[in-house]
Amino acid sequence: MPPFPVETDSEACSMELGFLDDPRLADEDKQLISDWVEAGSPEGDPATAVDAPMHAPRELEDYDVELPIQEDFLVDGDRDIYRCFRIPLSLQQDVWLTGMQILPGNDAVVHHVLVWTDPDDSSAGQAGADGSYGCSGFPDIFPTELAGAWAPGGQPPEFPQGTGMPLSAGSSLVMNIHYHPTGTSTERDRTRIRLRWDEQPPEHEAKFSLLDLPFGSMLQEGPADEGWLPEFKIPAGATAHTETSEAFLPPLLNGDMQIFTVGPHMHYLGTEMLVTLDRGNQGEQCLLHTPDFRFDWQSAFAYDPSTGDLPLWRAGDNVRVQCTYNNSGTNPYLPLHLEARGVDAPQDVGWGEETGDEMCMAIVGLILP
Repeated sequence: MPPFPVETDSEACSMELGFLDDPRLADEDKQLISDWVEAGSPEGDPATAVDAPMHAPRELEDYDVELPIQEDFLVDGDRDIYRCFRIPLSLQQDVWLTGMQILPGNDAVVHHVLVWTDPDDSSAGQAGADGSYGCSGFPDIFPTELAGAWAPGGQPPEFPQGTGMPLSAGSSLVMNIHYHPTGTSTERDRTRIRLRWDEQPPEHEAKFSLLDLPFGSMLQEGPADEGWLPEFKIPAGATAHTETSEAFLPPLLNGDMQIFTVGPHMHYLGTEMLVTLDRGNQGEQCLLHTPDFRFDWQSAFAYDPSTGDLPLWRAGDNVRVQCTYNNSGTNPYLPLHLEARGVDAPQDVGWGEETGDEMCMAIVGLILP
């Protein structure tokens, strides 16, 4: 069973709102196990034993189409590669995206995937004969919106019932794939994407937003700053270094946006993330706390609306993202980090798009008014 690294009852984060697909045991189940252990762990009746349940990866149900990148992409060398792939949708009418599943074609080299809308199909002018083009961590098109994402351990992103994201007739998607070559072999990738949509407009439009330094978040002062400006720097040997950014919703935007999911993203040095909604004089609300972040199990965590009202991001509010890093030998992921950087000892690490760099990114799902 995948780990569930979310903490909802701690000094750093106290939440009444629950999460969908929360696998944690209820208090009564924990007590049942405790009582059984204290009783000497007696064996039950073998005749009434049931088979252990199988936990298969969650699949996107009732999808409308599955689309691969146009051709196999060869991944070689020893430097990270960002590549954008145009995915024509062949839509004859407007539809509303309700769910997506990204299926990496080669787990050995696919670091993460971001899927972006391309309403004007402007990627057609950039893509080569194989349907792809070189890009950064952004698809280098405008206008565009984030439609979905995948990282190791991620689940299919779905919008809440009654919501959806518009996909216009004649539009395309751009699949932005970050490849991390093995450094020793040439690999092939043919990543695919499944899409589910509705032809009828929903009650509310929904979208995803990236809260990260290149996307408008403001870096705050940190413990390793040396100048008069904040600097993203994780010192070599640090075991619990923090970096913090804030995203501000301008007061000019009307209405309240509901937050329905939050997903953390860091690289090998990341150990903990705390996402908080700061309403100024009205106090703070914890949105997500992952005190045991693991690179291999990155997922977005969707709130269970049956357990309470979804958080509201109002004009003038800040969303604060605080990330903690371990850049020392006590981090079990350090060997992978050092290999990605091509070094044999910890170095100071800054923000960057390559696997050996670090990030402090939260992906937030929003329901518009």
